[in-house]
Amino acid sequence: MPRVTIISSDCHAGALPVTYNEYMPRRYHEAANAWWIGYAREMYARAGTFFDQEAVETYAEQVGEGGGRMRAFSDPGTRLSDEDVLGMLSDASSPFAPRRGEFDATVRIRELDADGIAGEVIFPQMAPFGAGLMQYRFPVTPEQSFVGCQAYNRWLADLCRANPQRHAGVALIDVEDIDASVREIRAAREMGLWGGVLLPTSTGAHPFYHHPRYEPIWAVCEELDMPLQSHSGWSPDYGDVPSATAMFISEVDMFAQRPFTALLWSGVFERYPRIRYMLTETGVGWVVEKLRVLEFKAANPMFRHFRKGLSLSPSEYFARNCFVGASFMPEHEGRFRHQIGVDRLMWGSDYPHLEGTWPNTMQSLGATFGKYPEDEIRAILGLNAVKGYGFDPEAMQAIADRIGPTVAAIRGET
Repeated sequence: MPRVTIISSDCHAGALPVTYNEYMPRRYHEAANAWWIGYAREMYARAGTFFDQEAVETYAEQVGEGGGRMRAFSDPGTRLSDEDVLGMLSDASSPFAPRRGEFDATVRIRELDADGIAGEVIFPQMAPFGAGLMQYRFPVTPEQSFVGCQAYNRWLADLCRANPQRHAGVALIDVEDIDASVREIRAAREMGLWGGVLLPTSTGAHPFYHHPRYEPIWAVCEELDMPLQSHSGWSPDYGDVPSATAMFISEVDMFAQRPFTALLWSGVFERYPRIRYMLTETGVGWVVEKLRVLEFKAANPMFRHFRKGLSLSPSEYFARNCFVGASFMPEHEGRFRHQIGVDRLMWGSDYPHLEGTWPNTMQSLGATFGKYPEDEIRAILGLNAVKGYGFDPEAMQAIADRIGPTVAAIRGET
């Protein structure tokens, strides 16, 4: 039997900060460097870490608990210069640098191979000026935000070119100037980014995604066969109180789930029947209850007018237009697979984040999928992503036959 094609629907990549300067005009370099420095100092002061895939414990092992260069980022008595901060964040050998596979294509492929992953969908890790994330702590101008999106997309396109069949890069946009964003979507597709378009979770001072101002984005995404993407990672500013991080972690999924309702009721799925919408790292079980509530609203006589102009029910739109990027899918979330639709779920490793399955993917797969029928294993682990994103099935199978696991191995039978 052919080995299982595994495609991770949720991976991340980002360059070292100074690298992005190679992808933007020189006049933005000083402001971009200043943004990275301010971000690093603030993030350490608030959370003790900079790149969100690195655990505080990892830093403690490298530089000593609460001391050394960690403390120097914010302690006035041992404060590092701005030049030192930027140098440390841009030095691949620094203890503050992310894992090399996040920005080095050769290391990345080696680690994906070792994990049995044939293909991946790549989301941003961090872009210059916090572009596309509607940063509220570190305000930037609309011009800077857009330049940051462009720089990230151009860098990611270069990374993906090393293995274009294996990397489906997701383009970053903001929603300040819709016409400019449409042009950037076209440019990203021409550069080889075919993993979709990441919608900012927040639209800032602009209306949300039910508003007609976003119509050109929906149109170009259907035209170019670029999936729409939501991914958790943003929430409102909960301030500096001790419970702020706990609030962020508790509610971050919810805000990434919101665009689904806007796209549904505003008729985006009706007007653009070929558009695909991916909800990645937003959880799984919530879909069942959300669709139950939406079906109730749509069928209730008091609210039936909500469906004016909509030819399908909420569940029917979901089944036709939507996929769930089920990041590091645990066993309990798999119990919802038949209610949601086995053909709608796409497993993700969240590489290279510590909360994901890398580098212990096989153990994780066995725990969740060990008792699944073979057709469900193959669908959720890879074939649904082939269909949802347009990976070349023959190319993916050839890679899987070299590095992928057998069904028996996933079940722990060998």
